[in-house]
Amino acid sequence: MKKLAIASTLALGLAACATPSGEAENALPDFEGEALRAMEAFDATGMAAAVTVDGEVVFQAAYGKADEGTDAPLTEDMLLPVASISKAFTTTALAILVDRGLVDWDAPVRTYIPEFAMYDPWVSEHFTVRDALTHRSGLPLGAGDLLFWPDSYSTAGDIIAALPHLRPSTEFRAAYAYDNLLYIVAGEIVARASGESWADFVREEIFEPVGLEECATDYTRMREDQTLMTGHERAPGEEEGVPVDERTLFKPEHAAAGGIVCPASDMMIWAQFWLDGAETKDGERIISEKQASELWTGVTPKRSGGSFNAGASHMQLYALGWNITDFEGTLMVSHSGGAPGVTSNFILLPEKNIGIFASSNDYRGTASTFTTQIADDLLGGRQFDYIAASGERFAKSIAEAQAALAGAVSPPADAAAPSLPLAAYTGVYRDAWYGDVTISLKDGKLFIDMSRSEILDGSLSHYDGDRFVAFWPDRSLKADAFVTFTEEGGKITRIAMEAVSDITDFSYDFHDLDLVRVD
Repeated sequence: MKKLAIASTLALGLAACATPSGEAENALPDFEGEALRAMEAFDATGMAAAVTVDGEVVFQAAYGKADEGTDAPLTEDMLLPVASISKAFTTTALAILVDRGLVDWDAPVRTYIPEFAMYDPWVSEHFTVRDALTHRSGLPLGAGDLLFWPDSYSTAGDIIAALPHLRPSTEFRAAYAYDNLLYIVAGEIVARASGESWADFVREEIFEPVGLEECATDYTRMREDQTLMTGHERAPGEEEGVPVDERTLFKPEHAAAGGIVCPASDMMIWAQFWLDGAETKDGERIISEKQASELWTGVTPKRSGGSFNAGASHMQLYALGWNITDFEGTLMVSHSGGAPGVTSNFILLPEKNIGIFASSNDYRGTASTFTTQIADDLLGGRQFDYIAASGERFAKSIAEAQAALAGAVSPPADAAAPSLPLAAYTGVYRDAWYGDVTISLKDGKLFIDMSRSEILDGSLSHYDGDRFVAFWPDRSLKADAFVTFTEEGGKITRIAMEAVSDITDFSYDFHDLDLVRVD
């Protein structure tokens, strides 16, 4: 592993002190040691983290590099993309509007967005604000995320127009499947109900009263004197990450689902706000006790049994922008976040007055593994080595991804030739929710242009018969895709796509596309 540069560490009271439960006199965990172990396990580029216990920040640090290829350290004052942790800010904004009588959790979305529709007309009519926030829409995991991932300037209007064309995979309200598009819709509800943009409302009604002076609703709203942590991706097997393409940064139009950027210090203020019962440090309530309780009331069951966190948790529910979990016998309220090149994790243990946050500038499990390990260390119950267990799973997944990609690079020994001349595959293919994908010939090879993305454009390599592989020029994306053409009566009529490897992020939902030839 690369040598880690320690930017700074604030570790208060690491000598003997009372545990959060007050049951015994014990030292706080070795926060720095656990951070470095987590980074070692995932070969991380850098990580920033902070912990608050009983109203005091007992640890705050930044480790590693801000940018691969440089010696610049990751520093504590850098803004960190918290990604989907932003969803709790969106639900808090809605809670403020509920308190003001401008929004009702159980009112149809059409009350605020008349043109809103889903695939089924009955669902369209009965789909509520609560449904938009709790991942029970019936849509498959990450449905439609290619409208904004990895890069796109789709507007909220584009996303609302696309929703009726996304086919459900389960019955409405029958199962949990994480989505992002409906949180972008939720941000639009905030805007229409309040009369100002989601970004302005969150800044004025949440950031300012809570004291989040350094946070910004998206990277375009940062001050000139602030620096954003650079995310990194790497192809399986590569030793060093590659800074992500700036075009992959969350656009303002999508920020309600995952665009907020904050330093770890402000995330500790946000943690204490919730640990203090949704009151600011001045004792101000920006949402009522009733609405604070509503946000933490579980709605959609996620999973049960002992598989999550090696048996430490047996039930998980998704509430309004928060995960609600039993963890080692205590309540855990949490959310993770992932954006291209960055992962973040935020944990609250309200019964113990503990808040934990971490963000890593690699798209790996470093942050969530560290926060889970610290939660275990502070509770002192199981004393399970989450870092070692997660590191082993990660190494296995990388090996499997390398094997899958190697198989895609090397076509089968008995691969069949394309059924038609390459020119017959060229044309425009259209999906109802995504739009157009164009296949052309360049230098004797097929070329795919995903119209909504500048990054997902590249040549196609023949694999077998009418199946090709899109090897995207940015190898760090880990999103290479099979492109399979359908031939009918001597003419190519449609395209299906699917990711080559299971390591590909679910937001590359190529498999949801049904591309029909239109020219």
